[in-house]
Amino acid sequence: MAEIDCKIMKKITLIFLVLMLAIGGSGAYAYNEGMLDDLLGDDEEEEKEPVSSSGTPPIARIAPSNPKIQINETISFSGSDSTDADGDQLTFVWIFEGDNKQYEGATIDRNYPDKGEFSAKLVVTDSTGLSDEVETTVLVVEDYHDEQSGNVNGNDDTEEISMPVNNGVISLRIEYSLESASINPLEDSRVTLRLADADGTVLDEEENVGEGDGAWSYSSDDLSSTGDYVFSIIAESGSMDYDVIIDVKY
Repeated sequence: MAEIDCKIMKKITLIFLVLMLAIGGSGAYAYNEGMLDDLLGDDEEEEKEPVSSSGTPPIARIAPSNPKIQINETISFSGSDSTDADGDQLTFVWIFEGDNKQYEGATIDRNYPDKGEFSAKLVVTDSTGLSDEVETTVLVVEDYHDEQSGNVNGNDDTEEISMPVNNGVISLRIEYSLESASINPLEDSRVTLRLADADGTVLDEEENVGEGDGAWSYSSDDLSSTGDYVFSIIAESGSMDYDVIIDVKY
């Protein structure tokens, strides 16, 4: 009886193997396995699939834009106002004229030791590789300051003090102090003060000026000519000591 049961089990096993081979050959097993994988793998695929960007590049912005600074002044640039519609993470690269290096970071400090105009460029790149760039120009200027002292006397003695007035000038101010240097206390010391622009046009003139202090001030609207301006102190009578302070602002 045991021998018969053993033979029956062998036949059942053989039939099962044949059925499995038949199902595998027809693709049904692979199909069922594929369906099972799909059912089990949906959650995994959803977890692995990255959130896709809409493909919109960032917008690069520099602050400040087109700044004007004094020579040897340090200026802070920022790209923090740059935006990305997709919310992607941004990286920042700075490129400065006259500097063969590139710098990274949302903000950066720069110092300009020379006068002139210099470009500054910011390249902003998002995490998908899309980028945008913006460029600005830095105007580096240097205010002019001068102090002169001296004396004029006689009828024709003249002192001329020149000063540069260039593009971008904001203001010009001339301060003067006059004191009689005549030996004879009864002698009246007088001078004429005159300012001429770079074209030789007289902007201001005051005659018969005696001892005392004064100042002449001009805005950019008054200074249409560029080049060397000349402030003249012309003796009319007696002897006059003078101190002059000149400031040209840019």
